[in-house]
Amino acid sequence: MTKQSIWKNIRDYFRPQQETVILDHSRRLRLSGKETRIPFSGYPEYRIEMGKQTLILSPAPGITAADNESPCDFILYDPERYLYGIAHFLRLSPGSTLAIDSKVEYQEQVFSSPRDAFRRHFSVSHTGDSLIFRDPISELGTYVSLAGDPQESPRLSLRRKTALQRVLDIFGGPLEPLSPPEASATLQQVNTLLRNEAGRHQDALGNPGGVLELPDNVTPILVGDLHAQVDNLLTILSENAFLDSLEKGTAALIILGDAVHPEEPGRLDEMDSSLLMMDLVFKLKLRFPQQVHYLIGNHDSFLHEIMKQGIPQGLLWEKHVASSRGEAYKTELELFYQLSPLLVLAKDFIACHAGPARRKISQQILADVHQFPDIVHDMTWNRIRTAAFPAGYTSGDVRQFRKGLEVGSDTPFIVGHHPCSLDETLWLNVGHINQHHVVVSSRTDRVGMFTRIDGKLVPQIYPAEPLTTWLNEQAAAVTAQDTSPSPPGPRGELSSY
Repeated sequence: MTKQSIWKNIRDYFRPQQETVILDHSRRLRLSGKETRIPFSGYPEYRIEMGKQTLILSPAPGITAADNESPCDFILYDPERYLYGIAHFLRLSPGSTLAIDSKVEYQEQVFSSPRDAFRRHFSVSHTGDSLIFRDPISELGTYVSLAGDPQESPRLSLRRKTALQRVLDIFGGPLEPLSPPEASATLQQVNTLLRNEAGRHQDALGNPGGVLELPDNVTPILVGDLHAQVDNLLTILSENAFLDSLEKGTAALIILGDAVHPEEPGRLDEMDSSLLMMDLVFKLKLRFPQQVHYLIGNHDSFLHEIMKQGIPQGLLWEKHVASSRGEAYKTELELFYQLSPLLVLAKDFIACHAGPARRKISQQILADVHQFPDIVHDMTWNRIRTAAFPAGYTSGDVRQFRKGLEVGSDTPFIVGHHPCSLDETLWLNVGHINQHHVVVSSRTDRVGMFTRIDGKLVPQIYPAEPLTTWLNEQAAAVTAQDTSPSPPGPRGELSSY
């Protein structure tokens, strides 16, 4: 017998024997000390009880997924937190295992009673057609039961669909570029708001300066470069309790610039999606004037040097805006770029589009930032120093930047602009700089962002979906239903809601 075989036999001896259980609503299954496989069909939802801590393991098939499409992800969350406000969660994908472990960063932010959760060594695996629950601690008692009707749509999907309906109401119609008159009127109102925006540090002339200070009691929803991915902004607005919190005034959506100019191959010169993206941002700003903020990035201009793979996106953006909306709108958009802030300053983080200024600064200098084009360039164009980009900023620049803003040396500093790899959407402690994170939210498969939970800035990632097409199809179906001959009655709503 080989040494490897001996260790395998030892592991098998101490591994709990697996049993298969068909769970129904009448049964509350004790897991402790066992490994239990529970086959499922449809979209079951499970309640997991760990002393004072209750968790829900809920399917998250996605809004655009077909009803019979499987397997899907599951979301593990604390219902006392996740259903009533912005909260953290854990995602379980097919073929993976989710373990509750106090050593995993940000897990503590999931639970209302983390001690009870971490005392166990609970884990759950997703095989595609079943879940395998494990809890080797026999004396504590961990229970699993069914929490919802598997014949009904998962509650998280219903919540997202309701949020998307509200977004459609805010936009005022199908998600397509606005007519030139409506677009102009919307943008003019936004610029009027920006001239007197709450929280803005004024420059020496009394105009809104480059710094926006966020109130202490407002939870940030930080989104990186969107690059015309309207679906990704819809994903954020429909996930968690983000839209609910905007409506309550308890959260602020902060877009870190570069919402325009697609980056996908074959779409680099397409500009209608950029128009729609900014139309949606402006509508949100009008609906939530103190809760929606847009920071300026390097693509937020008509500069002709803005190029991607040889495509002159800055020039194409200028021509498309002028031809589709007129010169007056183009002038108003240039004014928006001038009036918008460069930096968000909060009690526990700072954020801008690209990077720190590489010279000594102060809050007043950043308020007067338009007098310092070198600072504007650094904060909208620069990126972390690497072998491929030796002119980039360093840990010393970040340290000097934090000091100039009078924030702590370990204050999280969030930027976008520079994807650090081709297969992720956010990166932590970039450049080996503690609490310096990069988020780019334009990937077509996932959307990264940051929010604050339990006083800590937490990264979250959500799957991207073709929500614009789906939502417009649903709206068109309702319109067709409303215009077809029918008995008198109340106006129809989206059939899925």
